[in-house]
Amino acid sequence: MRLRHRFAVLGVAALTAVGSATACAPTAGAHPRQPADAGATPRTRAVLDWLGHLPDRGLTHRTASGFFAGYSGADTPESGKDFAAQYRQVAELADRTGQFPAVLACDYASGWTPAPNPAPTRIDTGCNQALIDHARAGGLVSVSVHLPNPVAGAPWRGPLPAQDFRSLTDPATPAGQAWRAELDRIADGLQTLADAGVPVLFRPFHEMNGDWFWWGGQAPADFTALWRSTYDHLTGTRGLHNLLWVYAPDCGRGDPTDHYVGKAYADVVGLDCYSNSPSTIGTAGYERLLGLGKPFAFTEIGPGSGSGGTFDYATWAAALHDRFPRTSYFLAWNGEWSPARNLNGAALMNDPWTVNRGSVDTTAVAADAPAAVFQDFESGTQGWTGYHQLAGPWKVTEWASHGTSSLKADIDLAAGSAFLNRVGPLDLGAETTLSLTARTALWGNHAGGTRAKLYIRTGTGADSSTWTWTDAGAKPVDAKGTRFTLDLSKVPDRAHVREIGVEFAPAAGASGRTAVYLDDVRAGGLLAGFETGTDGFARTGGTGGPWSTAGEGAADGTHALKAETDLAAGPVTLARTAPADLTGAAALTAAVGAPAGSTARLYLRTGGSADPSGWTRSEGPATPVDPDGRILPLDLTGAADLAHVREIGVVITPPPGGTGPGTVRLDALTRHR
Repeated sequence: MRLRHRFAVLGVAALTAVGSATACAPTAGAHPRQPADAGATPRTRAVLDWLGHLPDRGLTHRTASGFFAGYSGADTPESGKDFAAQYRQVAELADRTGQFPAVLACDYASGWTPAPNPAPTRIDTGCNQALIDHARAGGLVSVSVHLPNPVAGAPWRGPLPAQDFRSLTDPATPAGQAWRAELDRIADGLQTLADAGVPVLFRPFHEMNGDWFWWGGQAPADFTALWRSTYDHLTGTRGLHNLLWVYAPDCGRGDPTDHYVGKAYADVVGLDCYSNSPSTIGTAGYERLLGLGKPFAFTEIGPGSGSGGTFDYATWAAALHDRFPRTSYFLAWNGEWSPARNLNGAALMNDPWTVNRGSVDTTAVAADAPAAVFQDFESGTQGWTGYHQLAGPWKVTEWASHGTSSLKADIDLAAGSAFLNRVGPLDLGAETTLSLTARTALWGNHAGGTRAKLYIRTGTGADSSTWTWTDAGAKPVDAKGTRFTLDLSKVPDRAHVREIGVEFAPAAGASGRTAVYLDDVRAGGLLAGFETGTDGFARTGGTGGPWSTAGEGAADGTHALKAETDLAAGPVTLARTAPADLTGAAALTAAVGAPAGSTARLYLRTGGSADPSGWTRSEGPATPVDPDGRILPLDLTGAADLAHVREIGVVITPPPGGTGPGTVRLDALTRHR
């Protein structure tokens, strides 16, 4: 349960904003994503919701991998449609990286054919079986279409004249009729996937802002009209409700939103981006597309021309971390662009952020948590400043451990420690923990590595020399991010907080400019951390424990509560029955890990009498959990008699049909005001 690296999976409810009395903007992952198609199937909705919330999953498993399996068909190899030969590259990728991609893509049409304009009859959907097999193995699928030109005699490459392009939406014209026939052949293939229960990331008209396809370089209004008529035909006339529509311009051609088709006609936005230096790709287009409020993807990636198999795919992993952290998935192209045929493809496919086939769980979406109040920098710097920094701090969207924004400042690595801080006075008298996530950028010479510490300064007088400094100790911090937690229980005068902050201390020999980031500042009351024992918790059901154990499984600190269970024997409950007063609490959270496929529910029993039959039970949503751990929320809004809490616990239900032994863990039971 590596939860210290995944603490923002579900979004924690009703937290206190340190130094803020008002709620910030809601986090991006608070509610289910809604597809453009109101009639979308439940599976299709689940895929969109899962992709949309991936970047909110904390510091691991937040970007799905993808790979292009080839152009569908069995024509001559020079046509680019020998799918069987291209499909073997999927196994090649797995052999060389140890991973199958989460998203597998194919193209129904002709690819970069040497023919001047292939006939519409060359649309082929034979790759469907490979896509169905991939979906049944736990993956997602995507379909693109390098469309034949439906205008008779017109070339496949290069923009179609505007008048001809507009005629495609008129079914009375020969071009409009040919286009409708072409769409119906595509629809037949998509229907096969629908019949198999397979949702599709459907990516038509890609790179429309370029000038190399017949649909490229068109007036935005004309392009939008064709997209929308295509959507209406496939979704309305043909009744295809398994489609997620992917809008994918090229990353090197102006404002990628110029041809945007509208939120009611797109589900995912992305960029096709080929570069030998991903770290130098501008972020403006990425940020413009994020601003549309849809999940973002790199819908095609690969090296630029002339790499000759020497491209380093580890640079794409670094770029996703450092420049494009809210990427829901990437899709690497095959052939000379394949990660298997260049350098360090395994580094990208096995990066801690990458989700591959086998780890796709579309049931593991964000729960509808109660309204949250964070100091999360969604609305600005929220009173934070800094000193000994070069520039900033600013609110930025290029990285976030929770939501869409964080606090950033630039520092000089050769100039010693730099600080980001929030000056008081603040009142943390009712809180027992303070935590946040810190990070550095990849750039700059970090030498032996930068370290950071979370600190607090408290005192009742105006003389700063009398204030008490308390910190959580220095820990390494890098581009992957580190969670820091400070135990406030022994901090004097915490009702009179003068300053909270983070000190970033570069290593000896470090040099150059870099950036530092903060996000997800939380203050709460830790009810059970299991650092010195079981904290009064007992087990009902299961086969052994509970014990306080060190090592993996600790969400904060070094220990968690562990119990053993028989997966075939039903639920196991970990609970404490000691009386407690939670007056004023708005929510509880706890970190829970269990075998994959399990669900867990946090609950509370309250009552003023000694008779258990009169106690009231409040419980949170049943939440999918896994061995890496999830945060369970329990909204206490409206809960009865919080001054007389009789029992707090978690019920963990094994996966249906599960057998054999299993381990469950609990940590960081926390009260939030």
